[in-house]
Amino acid sequence: MNSSSRPTQDQEELIRELQISREKTEIMENALADVAEELEFLKKQVLQPKEPQKEILSMALEDLLEELRFTRWQMESLHNSIDGALTRAFEKDEGFQLKEILVRLMTLALQHWEEATGSSKLELAEKSGIWKVHLDKGYFRVRTLDRYLSVPSLPRYPRWKDVTRTVRFVLNQGT
Repeated sequence: MNSSSRPTQDQEELIRELQISREKTEIMENALADVAEELEFLKKQVLQPKEPQKEILSMALEDLLEELRFTRWQMESLHNSIDGALTRAFEKDEGFQLKEILVRLMTLALQHWEEATGSSKLELAEKSGIWKVHLDKGYFRVRTLDRYLSVPSLPRYPRWKDVTRTVRFVLNQGT
């Protein structure tokens, strides 16, 4: 393996942070499974009319609320962790690799949209609700979306989530 194909230290750090994020996601999935189990228990209790169920329901609801608070905290932590890792990666992306990937993703999504639907990027922006459409001198424009179609025009800190949401939107359209 030559030195240009080996991951850089920055890439290895990003990979480590994403692996930690994956582990946190698994913990959250387990917590949500517990919440679902607790909800199923509550449903059964509600359907059985008994006096002692008030105390059982109260305790179960308190457990459920605590589980939800913890899961929310974990999700916020994961979100911040991923955002921080990607922001640092973009800051250190001297070779424009990440930016090139975002531009490529956006370009492919737009190309697929246009070929599959016969619609324009303007219609993609309108239907997805992700990108703002502006009226400029009598013409509708999608300036922000346009900035994501070439590396030189890409913002310094790109909104990568908008790109991935756009890709998901195009793919979910069944086109």
